[in-house]
Amino acid sequence: MVTRKPTAIAFIGILITALLSVFFTQVEAQITDEQKQALIGEWTGVWPGGIPTIATLVIHEIDSANAKARCTYTTSKFGEEKFSVLANFIPGPNPKLEFKIETGDYQFVLKNKVLEGTFQGMAITRPSVSNTTKMEKKPKK
Repeated sequence: MVTRKPTAIAFIGILITALLSVFFTQVEAQITDEQKQALIGEWTGVWPGGIPTIATLVIHEIDSANAKARCTYTTSKFGEEKFSVLANFIPGPNPKLEFKIETGDYQFVLKNKVLEGTFQGMAITRPSVSNTTKMEKKPKK
């Protein structure tokens, strides 16, 4: 025989689970919005090496629903080169942007208001090279 007590306990358990799920989903959405605002803007840094290269990454917008970020990457190694890219956006405690262009693979991770970049690809002197840089966000005008 089914009594009311187990049914009531089950209903309360389901209700608490649903409320917690909504709460944590909302908190995650807020974190993603904060991360997006922290990332969007113009970032500059210098890739070290034989020929130090100034790089600029402009993050125009982030579409968290599709996990993509519309960016412009500019490098100055042999004259200015601009690349429009649709980067993969990976939210988390340290959100990431990843994209590939003709020179190689790039990954940028936001840590403590610094965008840490990693490059893996080709160089004129070697077929495979990797490099890292730290980029700082330019203040809004």
